[in-house]
Amino acid sequence: MVIANIIFLNLLWLASVLGAANGIIWPAGIALVLLLGFNYFYAGITQLDYKIIALSLLAGLMIDGLMMHQGWVVYAHNQPDLGWLPPLWILMLWVGFGATIRIGMQWLLNHPILGGLIMMVGAPLSYISAGKLGAAYIPDVGFTSVFIGLSWLAYFLLVVLLMLTKEEKAIHV
Repeated sequence: MVIANIIFLNLLWLASVLGAANGIIWPAGIALVLLLGFNYFYAGITQLDYKIIALSLLAGLMIDGLMMHQGWVVYAHNQPDLGWLPPLWILMLWVGFGATIRIGMQWLLNHPILGGLIMMVGAPLSYISAGKLGAAYIPDVGFTSVFIGLSWLAYFLLVVLLMLTKEEKAIHV
């Protein structure tokens, strides 16, 4: 279950990044639906999952919106312009990441220091990789990587705090 969840998240990342680099968004949409469908049918979706997904989407709007607005990251914009909002493929990644936390990332939450370190290193590497594949351009990789690492650490700590609340029973809508 955990491995399949991580595979679906990586499929979403790949579909989002390669789709953005090539001017198409539908692969990301399909990958997100597959990830959410897998979670729904095999693990259920809890009220806590909804909270984490909402927190993740808000974090994406704030973190990626700020980076985009400041010119720290220039995303491939070959989709409808959303103004100051990050591109849809970025927002889909945030939703998918949030949906993966309870199932695929539980081991990070059980070891929050290690999880925080992984977020601080892994998140910037993900953005840099997306840039190398043509989905984004990062003018100042050093500064932006530090900002991304610290932002994702803060996001992760908020998720850890949220997970410390009582987990509710799965709700099948």
